[in-house]
Amino acid sequence: MLGASKDTHPAKHVSAHLLALIAQAPTAVEAWIHNIRAQELILNLQVTEAISKLDGDNLRILYRVALEKRLHKIASA
Repeated sequence: MLGASKDTHPAKHVSAHLLALIAQAPTAVEAWIHNIRAQELILNLQVTEAISKLDGDNLRILYRVALEKRLHKIASA
């Protein structure tokens, strides 16, 4: 990815963007769609060995918490 620094993984920006999309999703369906895209990113990174299984698991937890928080907020509105 252009503009990525030497110590930052290129997928970091995509990952952060997907996290923001989940957190700001106006509907539960959109939040789930963004979460699925995030899971695809994680799987791709693991298959290409760009990240370890542990890092992938940690990212899954991060996205799951963000999704649950957003779904709770949407349901409470």
